[in-house]
Amino acid sequence: MEVFLFILGYYVQLVASCLLLFKIWKHKSIYGLSVDTQAAYLFGVISRCIWVFETRLVDTKFAYIELLLSVVASIGLAYLCFSNYHTTMKHAHPSLRIYSTGPASLLLAFLFHPGDGWWSMQILVSYTMFQEAMGLLPQLWLMRKMHEVEPLTSHYVGLLICARFIRMLFWVKMYFLGEHFLQLLFADVCHTLLSADYLYLWFKKLRYGGRLIYSQNYGV
Repeated sequence: MEVFLFILGYYVQLVASCLLLFKIWKHKSIYGLSVDTQAAYLFGVISRCIWVFETRLVDTKFAYIELLLSVVASIGLAYLCFSNYHTTMKHAHPSLRIYSTGPASLLLAFLFHPGDGWWSMQILVSYTMFQEAMGLLPQLWLMRKMHEVEPLTSHYVGLLICARFIRMLFWVKMYFLGEHFLQLLFADVCHTLLSADYLYLWFKKLRYGGRLIYSQNYGV
């Protein structure tokens, strides 16, 4: 099935979201978490609810199941972040907050989307890809400012990066099949490159154990 990798990537993201839901529910705190990242993913999944019916994803029930569960998870995370907003005082740089990345993602979607038309459903597809690519940046920025990344948070972010890498493989596969979605591939390539150093540290932590320190001075 051609869309297997695409759906698999979002199932990995769903697992990450469930892990984060458990963490926030258990600790009643969002310390070290970016509310802007959660807002970005919420907007992304809402956008997917609109354009998914115009794609080949409608051919498989697994896509519907994943999308429904992802909507529930994103709304749940947004609610928990709102309820526990008082437990954090740290936020990303203004240029990385949702009021900056949202319009930037929309502008990029208008400029770079599949097809020749200036107004099409493909704009929403591109918006989702760019918003999700930019969505992780606030979380990475916050973790740079922390001495040590909490274990469940480290796994959450690691799974998100893996999810984007899997989707990037999907775009590469489509390219070799003759369907060129280079604009969408570009978004996931940028996401992977920007988070590659964290992914290296996370894999190192999984292999050797210990703490994950993502500050300016690397160390595990």
